[in-house]
Amino acid sequence: MIIGSEKFDWSKFTTTLPCVPVGRSRRENSRFRGEAEALAIRLRALRSDKGMTQEQLAGRAQVAVSTLRKIESGRVVEPGYFTILALANAMGVDPHELADPKDRPE
Repeated sequence: MIIGSEKFDWSKFTTTLPCVPVGRSRRENSRFRGEAEALAIRLRALRSDKGMTQEQLAGRAQVAVSTLRKIESGRVVEPGYFTILALANAMGVDPHELADPKDRPE
């Protein structure tokens, strides 16, 4: 990539520290893998109970259908906070209904 008349040096923007991971952790290594699988099951069940297709829910939540599919299949282990809020709002449920029952507030 050329900016101005100089070549852009990407090496200045990457870390060389061994303790800083680059990007997100891999799905199989994530400490949230179990929660992601539980979220996938609850999200799919709630959507089905509401009689909505993936396309309908994604449209109402203004989320890409591919993103919803990845969350429902457990391929996204750390979905974005606002994505989950949008999905819950689009289904008309409290976001805590998507949470693990043991983590729900009383």
